[in-house]
Amino acid sequence: MRLGIIGPSEDEIMPFIKKIFDVKVKSLAMLNFYEGTYSNINVVALYSGVCKVNASIATQILIDKFDVSHIIVVGVAGGIDRQLRIGDTVIGTQIAYHDVEDGVLTDYHPWMDTSYFQADEYLLDCCRMSLANSDLIQSVYFGKIVTGEAFIAQSGREEIISRYKPLCVDMETAAIAHVCYVNQIPFLAIRSISDTEEESGIETFEENCADVSMHSIEVLSALLEQFAVINEK
Repeated sequence: MRLGIIGPSEDEIMPFIKKIFDVKVKSLAMLNFYEGTYSNINVVALYSGVCKVNASIATQILIDKFDVSHIIVVGVAGGIDRQLRIGDTVIGTQIAYHDVEDGVLTDYHPWMDTSYFQADEYLLDCCRMSLANSDLIQSVYFGKIVTGEAFIAQSGREEIISRYKPLCVDMETAAIAHVCYVNQIPFLAIRSISDTEEESGIETFEENCADVSMHSIEVLSALLEQFAVINEK
């Protein structure tokens, strides 16, 4: 197992990168890739830059140049489901674009049966197992994540709820899932809530991003520790 781990910004991934052992850094396409181990699991981690194209570039390089077996994205997201509170974490089970017409994916390459990308079941099962065996105090939910390159206003929120009924929205996950799908690489998304309908706006996001990112990293760390246990058996 060799995991590729992506965070869109420094705040969302550097606290994890600082915990990687025996780090080697390689630079490609103006990105720094940090290779090493965490809990005896081989990892390659980086911050990709925000939005879909940057995330796609990072994902394809991880696959082509670092021979990763699985890819995980961590970071923050905006809460859409009204049960979510700032600091909660969402594990994506199904991922879709909210700003791409369904037919783009089903009628053209990659000719999908549905516009939803499915998270890897093995990674989801391991995540559930790791949460059951951990002492994390945050609330963690499993469900849909949608991706688009805009902060969501109230009118856009209602349209997204009506069409997708997601737990949260971000700017990268569907792009990462898309690249993984065409390369047949298992993926998982771990996103913690930085803003909600009641507490929204770029100021709220910026205020909460660094602290909330630690919640997604905590879930990631628990998952990697679970992999280490599995590997020992």
